[in-house]
Amino acid sequence: MLRLRPWRRQDTIGAQRLARELWPSGPHPGGLGWEAATDQLPRRTVVALRGRRVVGWAGVARGGIRVRGASADAAAGRRLLEWALRAAGERDLRIPVASGDHALAALVARAGFVPEAGDPVTGMVRDARGDGPVWPEGYRVRPVRRGEDAARIAVHRAAWRPADMPWAPHVRDRVDPAATSGFAAAHLERVRGALLFDPDLDLVVEAPDGSLAACATVWWDPRAGYAELEPVGVVPAHRRRGLAAALARQACVEVARRGGRGVFVDSRPMDEYPAPCAAYLKAGFTLVERGRHHVRRATT
Repeated sequence: MLRLRPWRRQDTIGAQRLARELWPSGPHPGGLGWEAATDQLPRRTVVALRGRRVVGWAGVARGGIRVRGASADAAAGRRLLEWALRAAGERDLRIPVASGDHALAALVARAGFVPEAGDPVTGMVRDARGDGPVWPEGYRVRPVRRGEDAARIAVHRAAWRPADMPWAPHVRDRVDPAATSGFAAAHLERVRGALLFDPDLDLVVEAPDGSLAACATVWWDPRAGYAELEPVGVVPAHRRRGLAAALARQACVEVARRGGRGVFVDSRPMDEYPAPCAAYLKAGFTLVERGRHHVRRATT
């Protein structure tokens, strides 16, 4: 029996398992685990269940909707899209449809959506083989150590403090200088409990003075042969040394050691936030089209 209900934290692993089946037609299960563990899913998100098994999920936020699982369970995809359209109300709507997700493409077409010209769904990938990282003198990469939770949380919070992030100049003045990262011990615990988390791949960069200068988590999926790198953060005092690009290359080294094919990052060129894409391009990643956005205009 198919039923829908609001997303609960315990749904994360079930949704990640489904994402493993769907990849690459959808999010990588690692990035989904990070998103769920750090409360970044849309506030209005539901799961579709058959018994206790997650067979799809959908979310609604700010004129955008997401529906996952239609290619594996067409009935679930239809129910989820119907829920999302009701929840969103009568407004202009936009939904990403992954390449190869023909079931969702057919559903949204019947609901009046059309492919949007330009602005495809993109990501970045790099073969796991190739050049490894070059670290600035005195810096070294290693996994997070046992008992280092406070420092691990602190390096993430420092790297992702909104006012200190490398925004484009036209955006920087609009950022609240008092805003802070919300990453806390509870989030770290949930990240570690997600499917595919490997403590050996929760990486930090140690600066010459012994402090932590950067961090990154590599979500390696041996089933797919690909890892997702999510997130990557560099403390402001240690930026412009190539640490983000070096961490991205280190992720490739780690995946190659495990017999993997490549590394994926859910990043794209953004005028307001150009630094991440530039770092990944420097590390040898290339942009790939992963789908198209479809749009439906409000009738009133």
